[in-house]
Amino acid sequence: MTTTATRPRRRPAAGALLLARAVLRRDRVLLAVWSLSTVGIVLGGVAAAGTTYPTASDRAARWEQLQQVPVFVLFQGRAFADTAEALAAQQAFGAGTVCAALGAVLLVVRATRAEEASGGRELLGGLPLGRHADLAAALAVALGSGVVIATAVAAGLVAAGAPVAGSVALASVVGSACWVGAALAAVTAQLTTGTGAAAGLALGLFYAMHLVRGLGAMAGGSALWATWVVPNGWLENVRPFADERWWALVPVAVWTGAVAALAFALAGRRDLGAGLLPERAGPARASRSLRSVLALAVRAERTSLVLWSGAVAGVGLAMGYVGAGAMAEYAEARWVRALAAGLRADPADTFFVYAVLALVFPIAVQAVLAVLRVRREEAAGRGELLLSGPVGRVRWAAAHLAVALACPVVLLAVLGAAVGAGSALSTGSAADVVRFTGLTLSLAPAVWVVVAVAFLAFGALPRLCTAIGWAALAVGVLAEIAVKTGTVPEALFLLTSPFAHVNPYYRTTDAAPMLLAVLALALACLGLWALRRRDVPA
Repeated sequence: MTTTATRPRRRPAAGALLLARAVLRRDRVLLAVWSLSTVGIVLGGVAAAGTTYPTASDRAARWEQLQQVPVFVLFQGRAFADTAEALAAQQAFGAGTVCAALGAVLLVVRATRAEEASGGRELLGGLPLGRHADLAAALAVALGSGVVIATAVAAGLVAAGAPVAGSVALASVVGSACWVGAALAAVTAQLTTGTGAAAGLALGLFYAMHLVRGLGAMAGGSALWATWVVPNGWLENVRPFADERWWALVPVAVWTGAVAALAFALAGRRDLGAGLLPERAGPARASRSLRSVLALAVRAERTSLVLWSGAVAGVGLAMGYVGAGAMAEYAEARWVRALAAGLRADPADTFFVYAVLALVFPIAVQAVLAVLRVRREEAAGRGELLLSGPVGRVRWAAAHLAVALACPVVLLAVLGAAVGAGSALSTGSAADVVRFTGLTLSLAPAVWVVVAVAFLAFGALPRLCTAIGWAALAVGVLAEIAVKTGTVPEALFLLTSPFAHVNPYYRTTDAAPMLLAVLALALACLGLWALRRRDVPA
């Protein structure tokens, strides 16, 4: 009698704990930068609100502003009381939840789609790992990070003297935004094969839901039902520091679980390394335009740039159409004229200038992703394969650098043109397109400096270039939050952040954009010089 040995069935998530530990170790810098940035944005917003609205009359004036200018509700959030804490929650809601979701998206996509694209997941296939171990590990780390961030926010708010219930509610809102972003990224990682496409699609969906919430809140009345059809609206309706509605967190948890389950189901219906969305078959022969390394670099970044451009254009049109008209109506208000004087802007353009100075940071995120592509190409072995032909390493790296420097210019131009077009539709002034585009393009040199820092790290310290690139951007974000809350002096902000020198409120000289461009060029040249003196790959 013979017996046949049967192979034990492996659980789909077997080995997830082992991979989770690897994710924590590999992405420890990303986790630290993301956590500190999110916590800093929320706590900084609370501190800024306390110093900006110290008296009851100041808080009443801010409450009146929110009622008169609904565009603040569109991009930030609703305030449900005129207390300092409730106004702080209103200011921190938009930026805090978007930053929380952004980090979760990057983490999940990096741990799943990026690992498959680089071949790392396939190499681990011989180990006793389940089919969905990488997805389970990524979600576990992202969801756990959301809990840690929420705990840090709650502790910071309570330590600052805020009420415990409201502090826990606002912290839960921010932590839940991490969960929503992670669930979206888990699904988009199954749909597309490109790392940038998966991250861009997830973040675009999150911000689209934020705008759906904002449109319903801005319209008010019977349109408030729109705030209950998306997770971002549920988070807003928790109402921190204003008679908290704890039950509004329940549908967020249920939605996250359902979307995560959908991601696991989709992962079981595709091949490793492939996406569910069909890829368009390319021509049998490459066109003549792809015979240069610059053309290849442009082609590699094309999809990401198109997706980001569409998102920026949508935000810009809404901002220009709603914001420009609203601010023109209230341009004579005392608080508008005071803010315009600080920003050195026309009172009718105050909100636009303020919003653009905040939107430059998400655009810088895309630029950092673009410049770090050269490192991903090197790590995956595609760069070495290309260099085996008649292509020098300097020309290869310079092509990716040129694309990374061009990306923020394109996105800022799209933002300016979109805002100008929206304003023209609202006010009838076609000259707004040129005027607003000129303003947005003046911010590009600050982004170039961050790109050049990441590229210099690629040339000199390739294994740390990802951490250094994101740290350079995080320093700019955190330094601006710190100077607005009075934590650091303005001189330190000017010394550490290139964004300070393009901000009209802090700019010390009109030649600052040109000086930043020269600095970026010098750092980029140093990066190319360092690249010539090291091995490839390294």
